[in-house]
Amino acid sequence: MRSLSRILLACSAVAATAVVGVPAASASTSAGLLDSCAALHSFLPGVPDGEYTLATNHSLLGVYCYDMAGKPREYLDLTNVGAGANFSQYTAGGASPGTNVRTSFTKLRVDPQTLTVDINDLTFAKSTGTLNHGGQSVTSMPYAVAMGCGSQGVGNIDLRGTAFSVANAFQSGGFQANGTATPTSNGQAVDLSGGGFCGWIAPAPGLYNPFNPQGANSILKLRCTPDGLFRPQICLDLG
Repeated sequence: MRSLSRILLACSAVAATAVVGVPAASASTSAGLLDSCAALHSFLPGVPDGEYTLATNHSLLGVYCYDMAGKPREYLDLTNVGAGANFSQYTAGGASPGTNVRTSFTKLRVDPQTLTVDINDLTFAKSTGTLNHGGQSVTSMPYAVAMGCGSQGVGNIDLRGTAFSVANAFQSGGFQANGTATPTSNGQAVDLSGGGFCGWIAPAPGLYNPFNPQGANSILKLRCTPDGLFRPQICLDLG
């Protein structure tokens, strides 16, 4: 029954009428009416943080709406959040002494219009370790980055269990840079390795010294999986 309701919603392209946890809202316009958590808040004031279905002019997707009483924002729930999944690491050693700086993520800030991830958003992330990079103290890393300075950084993207896969190119940067991005599971998982003196690998376009992230940087591109309509938080390309 739940899958059938999703199919009917997609076929009608009515904006976000299937809202998890609240009565379905009737809408007389096409996709785009409720295309963000802010729009949802305006349409249904008082709805709490939680999982909702949005409809943009390009896609139908499930998101986690955060800070609905303040500045509503959209996040993607990550299913695999263990020690070896969804993390970025600057590996200590060489010219960067200290302890490995690892930032692990449980949710990703996603733009529902472009299906891009803001890799600098640490709202749902935790970091451990501290190292010295040319006199700077490094304490956190953006998503989808691996870095080292005479050592080899590692990282992991794991979107398995979601309705998304990675649609990005990756590139190495820095001095004597090297790096690999190895996709598996039809692009839903990517293992990262990057280093140099100092060097890194990150989503293209390339970054410079990608540590201690500040400001928005929506450069990691996602796409809906072929079976995205049937995932817990759906993603369906309407284009």
